[in-house]
This record gives sequence, structure tokens and C-alpha cells, in this order.
Amino acid sequence: MLGGPVTRAVSVSEPTAQEIAALVVQLVADRLCEPIRLLDTQSVAGMLAVSDDWVRAHAAELGAIRVGDGPNGALRFDVRRVRAALERRRIDRPDDAQSREARQRRRSLRVVPAVVPADVKDW
Repeated sequence: MLGGPVTRAVSVSEPTAQEIAALVVQLVADRLCEPIRLLDTQSVAGMLAVSDDWVRAHAAELGAIRVGDGPNGALRFDVRRVRAALERRRIDRPDDAQSREARQRRRSLRVVPAVVPADVKDW
């Protein structure tokens, strides 16, 4: 067969479009009814293999939500936000141009040889 697959225009009937709309509404309603799953400070610390203090110190960066009252109220974290914060902290490998410049700078540092006395023959 020459060319690609044959495509046919398919018209969507009114009931089919309504069925699709009903399915979309149901999926959205199911999502809205899902319980919110937030992690506490200890869980995030365990997940990241860091201390609770580190998690509290970086709470804003990790997208913490304060669920307790007052400035020392309990913190909760959404896993997706924590992962996004970690992705922003990722240390990328320097591109070749940067590492090439660094090597050139290192090579440009020259060591001045010591003065060799005139009576030394086998230098």
C-alpha cells in the first residue's frame, strides 16, 4: 500500500458526545473527592534522608502548608511539591564550554622555575 493508512472522517453523534461529557464530569468529580494526602515533617525527612530540622529550615522551599496554629504549628507537605523543589535544587553537570574555560584558567597559572646555579651541569 502506498502512502500512509487510510483515514475516514467519523461524525460523532449527539448521544456519543453527551456520553463523553458525562464520563469527563465523573472523572473530574472523582478527582475532587479524593482525599488530600499530605506528609508530615518526619515523613519528608525520612523520604529525603535528612533531619527533621533540615526539613523545617527548608519548609517554604519545599512548599509546606501550616496546619497548626501559631508560628510553630504543624507542617504538612505535598509530595509533588517536594519533588518539584528537589528538581529545582538539582546540580547540573557544567557544559563543555564552562569546563573548558576552567581547564584553560588552570593551565594559565604558571610556576616560575627556581634559579639554577651555574655550576650545576645535570639539570
